[in-house]
Amino acid sequence: MSKKDFCNLSEPHAFKGVWAKQKRSDKIKGSDEELMLSFRNGNEDAFEILYRRYERPLLNFLYRMVMNTTDAENLCQETFFRIVRARKKYEATALFKTWLYQIALNLCHDRWRRMKHRSHRSLNVQTSSQNNGNIELQELISDPSSNFEKHVETEELEFLAQDAIACLPEDERLVVILKEYQVLKFSEIADIMKCPIGTVKSHNHRAHQKLKKALAKYLGD
Repeated sequence: MSKKDFCNLSEPHAFKGVWAKQKRSDKIKGSDEELMLSFRNGNEDAFEILYRRYERPLLNFLYRMVMNTTDAENLCQETFFRIVRARKKYEATALFKTWLYQIALNLCHDRWRRMKHRSHRSLNVQTSSQNNGNIELQELISDPSSNFEKHVETEELEFLAQDAIACLPEDERLVVILKEYQVLKFSEIADIMKCPIGTVKSHNHRAHQKLKKALAKYLGD
């Protein structure tokens, strides 16, 4: 399947693994925004580079939001398909990655609405046996005043940490995932969430306090 075929596809499942078969084209350089503008103007190689840049971090983000590998993969595919469909309307008025994460987040909201009859925990938490072999837990908390992340070493504690994050209110959980795992700036998170930076920082502070409290007995001194 060619890249041209991909750009004309309408079903998310149809492009799974397409780019893995493509030869890397490193001749094209540029910022995310420049590449997206180039793709809008017909350069399909530019989209391939964007896909390679963001496929893994986006999948990581979606997995941490929905805690289900299959759903995360499907949402990742649908996110990129929406980028493809919207390419003609793209304007570089904001960072490409904030636009990308906004689309992905909206898809998560759509999923949750479809599954609203299920409990909050069933939407966001799996048992350790279900999570085993999926995306590894990275550093949980980036707190220069403590060695918090060094304590998250054992597999058991990793699952407890995932559980604690999953039980946070949505806004707080989203900030933790975007800040600590996706390594985004507060300003970028504010753009994604469409709220003031101060609100993002407040969510971040409350989330850190709740996580430390939830895991205190496992962390020791």
